[in-house]
Amino acid sequence: MNLGYCFMDEQAENLTPLELKIMRCLQENGRLSNAELAKLVGISTSSCWNHTQRLFKIGAILDVRARINPGMVQRETIVLVGVVLDRSTPDSFQAFEQAAGDLENVLECYLVAGEVDYFLKIRVKDLAAFNRFHSEKIIALPGVRQVRTFFVLNEVKTDGMLAF
Repeated sequence: MNLGYCFMDEQAENLTPLELKIMRCLQENGRLSNAELAKLVGISTSSCWNHTQRLFKIGAILDVRARINPGMVQRETIVLVGVVLDRSTPDSFQAFEQAAGDLENVLECYLVAGEVDYFLKIRVKDLAAFNRFHSEKIIALPGVRQVRTFFVLNEVKTDGMLAF
């Protein structure tokens, strides 16, 4: 499930100030047309298109998506789940990551250092839906020894914008 977000050092170092500006603009508003973006960063539309395509090609821009209101699709409840595996081997990690990655309500999965091996960010309709998801899916994940559950009471910051 490794998403490979890391740049090779030479690619990250080769990002120009203009490309960083393009990335900031698109991070703030992914719906900008190429013409609008070109105007904002002060270059021609063809040059802007070329820079943007390069940023996609090298993996600096991963994708462009819409943020959906969770309440409109009955996914109001956020649950953070800490998972402890029964073994710490590459095979057990790989099996868990594959299975967790296949679960549609799991939005994010992180391998962490500390008291648990993984943290899962899950969105469901309500506590009853989580209870079903927990008993049918989470404890059935390969290698799960222990689960620690944290119910989110309030989303304090969710914009996910990177500062650069």
